[in-house]
Amino acid sequence: MVKCKFLTTSDAEQWRRHLPARRSVFGSVEYAQLCERVTGICGRLVVMSSEDATISYPMLLRPVSELPFAADIRDRWDATTPDYTGPFYEGNDSALASGFSTHYNAFARDNGIIAGFAHLHPWSSHRHLLAEGCSYNRDIVWVDVTISPDVIFPNSLEHSCRKNVNKAEREGVRITTESCDDAIAEFHRIYTGTMQREQAFGRYFFSIDFFKMIRDTMPDNARFVCAWHKGRMIAATLYLHDDNNVYSFLGGADAEFNHLRPTNLVIWKTILWAHESGKSRLILGGGFKPNDGIFRFKATFSPLRQPFYIFKSIHMNQEYALLEERFRNYYSHPETDDAYFPGYRRHVAR
Repeated sequence: MVKCKFLTTSDAEQWRRHLPARRSVFGSVEYAQLCERVTGICGRLVVMSSEDATISYPMLLRPVSELPFAADIRDRWDATTPDYTGPFYEGNDSALASGFSTHYNAFARDNGIIAGFAHLHPWSSHRHLLAEGCSYNRDIVWVDVTISPDVIFPNSLEHSCRKNVNKAEREGVRITTESCDDAIAEFHRIYTGTMQREQAFGRYFFSIDFFKMIRDTMPDNARFVCAWHKGRMIAATLYLHDDNNVYSFLGGADAEFNHLRPTNLVIWKTILWAHESGKSRLILGGGFKPNDGIFRFKATFSPLRQPFYIFKSIHMNQEYALLEERFRNYYSHPETDDAYFPGYRRHVAR
């Protein structure tokens, strides 16, 4: 018999038993609590279990009533997931595994979840649980940090990247890991300036309190790695990490000092730390578009690529069609955008 339960962030101890931060930092209750405080999105953990296995599926629920054309639609949601998550499977029960998609669809309908979108972990072997709906999105860059840095430096880093690491060190760029209030204020200045320069979507801008909350809520799973030159912070990256993986999360650089190549040294020093800490991978991610400048920069650190998959599902077809129709009427669009899911949220994507 399959048992299903819906954990909230108030069920923190139960959440940690099923999916602790050491197993998945993005799937952790601490990360879900952070998302709730910053965005108002509801963090949830769906747990489906039998006597022999458990599937834990972290998600973030958004009320459709927040949409300007759906204020009258109460108790209906759509779901997304934190990055690099999807369902996590433990145990051995082929019936639970093969039936998960059917069970989850029914569970979603019972709980008013109209549609779901998932960012799946590239190294998860559990993509098969979702059956149909998974699709390739893009390749991401990663570094195998189980290998000695003495091997990584000459064999993984491209010649230009090695030159830039050496240049930063020659120019006196200094790397530290720190998260005091003054350091976070400087981090926020650099990060915000980078987002403004890149004309990033509004969802990529965060208050300084957001970064302080990460420091305070996830002290064992977050590292602020800072590059300094002559007493001034000139670049910084926030990394999140669990037992196996280190994830490049948010960061930026002061454009005035790009010629010193501080970000190259930030990443190289993080590779050294990840190796020394017994991690398996440093996940640098991809770009906004295939082979764009961000992707090409990351690619100079490693030739390794991993396919990144997403998952799209519609659980309540009639309600989904209604929202798409209202979207088209409200914005005077003849159709929704198939590239963005759910299509009726395209105008709030920014």
